[in-house]
Amino acid sequence: MDDLDVAKSSSGDSTRMTVALLVVLVVVLVVAGIGIATVRDANDTVRRATATTTVSPGATSVAPASDLSPEQSRVVEEVKGQVAAIRGLAWKGTLPVRVLTKEQLATRVRALTSEDLAENRAEITTDESILKLLKLIGKDVDYAKTIDSILAGGVLGYYDDEAKELFVGGGGAATLDPATKATLAHELTHALTDQHFDFGATTKALDDQNKTEEVAALSAVIEGDAELVAELWQERHLTDRERRDARNGSTTDGGSFASAPPYLLESLFFPYQDGLAFVRSRHRAGGFAEVDNAYLRPPTSTEHILHPETYATQPSWTPPSLPDLAAATGCGAVDTGTLGEFDMRQLLASEIATSDARTAAAGWNGDAFAVVRCGTALGLADRWQTDDPASAGRLADALGRWARGWSGSTRAVDAEGRFTGPSGSGRVLRNGGRVDLVLADDATTADRLARALAG
Repeated sequence: MDDLDVAKSSSGDSTRMTVALLVVLVVVLVVAGIGIATVRDANDTVRRATATTTVSPGATSVAPASDLSPEQSRVVEEVKGQVAAIRGLAWKGTLPVRVLTKEQLATRVRALTSEDLAENRAEITTDESILKLLKLIGKDVDYAKTIDSILAGGVLGYYDDEAKELFVGGGGAATLDPATKATLAHELTHALTDQHFDFGATTKALDDQNKTEEVAALSAVIEGDAELVAELWQERHLTDRERRDARNGSTTDGGSFASAPPYLLESLFFPYQDGLAFVRSRHRAGGFAEVDNAYLRPPTSTEHILHPETYATQPSWTPPSLPDLAAATGCGAVDTGTLGEFDMRQLLASEIATSDARTAAAGWNGDAFAVVRCGTALGLADRWQTDDPASAGRLADALGRWARGWSGSTRAVDAEGRFTGPSGSGRVLRNGGRVDLVLADDATTADRLARALAG
């Protein structure tokens, strides 16, 4: 399932609740690769649905298996033609479209999520441990159940890029209401662009290589594109009242999001909200032709999405060299990967002012992390390369302030970068334009990792 359209909460602008990393539900079920793979598996579930077939605008192409009423079929065909006209791309084949009740859609999403979680249980358990070490989710959070709850309660529709089918909730009426049609416009954009750019296959290849930054960036292009098209579609084809109805019908009372950790929601909404801003920057630069180019030459990091100007000026990055920490410490290897600017921003913002977190994380020029287990203690080391020494200084200072809250210590980081408290121990080490962050459940593990990094 590749692309999910997620509902926004009506309880307020949570953080980045704008697109719906959970609406992400076009990728909502497949946030795949955001952060440390936090929503990696959920995203993959959704991402399995993205390439559809259709014919040129105006042609009748809804497959009989769609089981739509005559009026629903007419509306679907109409919206398909309108989306193709806005996007400037022609449909290439038939596309089964299914309209379900919200209850049926939630049941289907739960089944997909359960299947995906079961297939990736070991990976999810690892992700959960890392997120808890970072304190991005609480110690008492059941990660798998939380993802299941968020998706089942927030998905409005999705496009399955493997089965080449599109599903939207809101059925039960002879025709489709404004909210369902707006969701349909979003999901149809996924199906249309997947036909032209095969982003489902590209995303899977990147995910198989554990390239989480690249997956997050491409997901932002995919979701941002669909958000922009849906926005333009509403402006052109809905009245003011219908647009209000669409907004109201695409929100929830916040029940499925209320107890979710903020980081998971931020990660889910990132492709929608920040992806929309990125795609708008491309669209302003040269219309949808420039958006097409972003599929052909995708951004490679969350930095590109958060700072669209860097897409052209800093097109590539290289992870810094990191020692084999498992071998150097004699501990068991758990995981390796990249945090990226988005995750570092979220990490810092959990303990210091959001504006300071954004400034400190903005100097990213590549990073690499490794996680080990020494006995019962988990330890993580992340090596962060900055644009310049000044950026390294800002990050090190921010991490020093963040560390007190993370560790629960009443003391500041000492002269050698050490910090320790009831929640854990660590080090912040700066060398020119490089900053190393070490975190562990206990001081012994933190010291072992710090020595390994130095060696």
